[in-house]
Amino acid sequence: MRRLLIFGCHQMREGIAFSFSFLAAGIVLMLAGLKLIPPVANLNHIFTVIGMLLFFIAPLILVSTFLLTVMPGLRKYTDNCD
Repeated sequence: MRRLLIFGCHQMREGIAFSFSFLAAGIVLMLAGLKLIPPVANLNHIFTVIGMLLFFIAPLILVSTFLLTVMPGLRKYTDNCD
């Protein structure tokens, strides 16, 4: 539980903004790696993998922010919260 909550933000608005930015950056990097970047030194695969990581971290940020916002007792499990 503690490892999931370290990705959370203080407010729901921040969590949605960060989650959306990670999601958009992941989609852009995946599409760039698949369609735009030539296969030189496996650079297209690197962009695709980084994009997939960002794409899969976005819901994790959203869920952990939701848990921290709805259940204030869980803030004791995070180091970055006041």
